[in-house]
Amino acid sequence: MRLCFLLMLLGAPSIAAQSADSVLAPLVPKTSLVRLRAQGIEMTGRLIALTAGVATLETESGNRTATLGSVDSIWVRGHAAKSGAIIGGVAGAVLFGVFVGYAVHGLCEVDCENSFLEGAAVGGALGLGGGVLLGAGTGALIPKWRLRFP
Repeated sequence: MRLCFLLMLLGAPSIAAQSADSVLAPLVPKTSLVRLRAQGIEMTGRLIALTAGVATLETESGNRTATLGSVDSIWVRGHAAKSGAIIGGVAGAVLFGVFVGYAVHGLCEVDCENSFLEGAAVGGALGLGGGVLLGAGTGALIPKWRLRFP
């Protein structure tokens, strides 16, 4: 068993290190908003071109170029829709589940033994769906910078 594991490790292909070129290349057609930090200098703007190891950004002060060999970090601006959906879904499920559970239990007149749990389950499912939609919509409006390199 150990010999098989050792042979698998020795025969595994090496994983190439991620380079600044490989991070930025898919972003060029999308004209993504990026932040490059090279030797203590930070540039933020839309990525408009990537040629021969040089990135060109359209910044507020005009076009600027950066040599990718000297880039310390690359940040790409996105949105927080995923985080918003998770937070909204959990909050909606808990709050609406408790509310509907108490409402069903309070209004129940016959066979009320499990009415709170049944109401909470239905309310939680509805609250989950509504919370995910509301949270994702809100999160889409919130900008979020993500580190892509190193």
